[in-house]
Amino acid sequence: MLKVRIIPVLTFNGFALVKTKQFGNPRMVGNPIQAARVFNSRNVDELVFTDITATYSGRKINLPFVKEVIDECFMPVTIGGGIRSLDDINDLLKIGADKVLIKNLAINDRTFIAEAARMFGAQCISVAVDARKTPEGSWELYRKTPTGLDAVEFAKMVEQEGAGEIILTSVDRDGMMAGFDTDLVNAVLNAVNIPVVAVGGGGNPDHFLELFQKTGIKAAGASAIFYFTQFTSFDIKKKLGDHGFPARFMAAGN
Repeated sequence: MLKVRIIPVLTFNGFALVKTKQFGNPRMVGNPIQAARVFNSRNVDELVFTDITATYSGRKINLPFVKEVIDECFMPVTIGGGIRSLDDINDLLKIGADKVLIKNLAINDRTFIAEAARMFGAQCISVAVDARKTPEGSWELYRKTPTGLDAVEFAKMVEQEGAGEIILTSVDRDGMMAGFDTDLVNAVLNAVNIPVVAVGGGGNPDHFLELFQKTGIKAAGASAIFYFTQFTSFDIKKKLGDHGFPARFMAAGN
């Protein structure tokens, strides 16, 4: 049985780490380099680092700074934010990123996913699917300007175009620490065959256990739990392991 993955998600505003609630009201929570150092010491499975303001500010991600973050990590790292071209992906991979996270460019130009997967390999290309529930009960693909796209259909499309992974975030659950949207997770899992990372809502280890028990997910991302509670990745993995979900343990005292 494959080990489940617990993945901290670091969101950056160009100056500091921030944590949002439902993708708004960003609150500063720390320094990315220090955070990466802490998560590395706790042997997390992977790390996601995304500059959430780069695209909307019309700037590229700060490569020298990102390299400092990557250099702190001895686990796979996914980097996103401000990606506009194949050259931008190449630059991130050259400084040590294992995967890149694409969102707006995938929405604006679906052929870009296919081009990127052909050039760099599907295993390098992750796509962010941010979903907000509609009054009708479906999920709309979310960004600052309306997309009018169904999030589940978008997930199917990015798989067809060659994406190797989806990072699926419930906008409604983001930062709320009240549990994951398991209905959303199952809807996307039933629509695609590529790996999916579920993000949004984890506030205690029981929330992660519920996610893994109620869905077929193999990876969960989180951030607020690590900033605003005493729980660590080890606490989450121990809870999962105690209930039959194998997790990677190293340095068990961390």
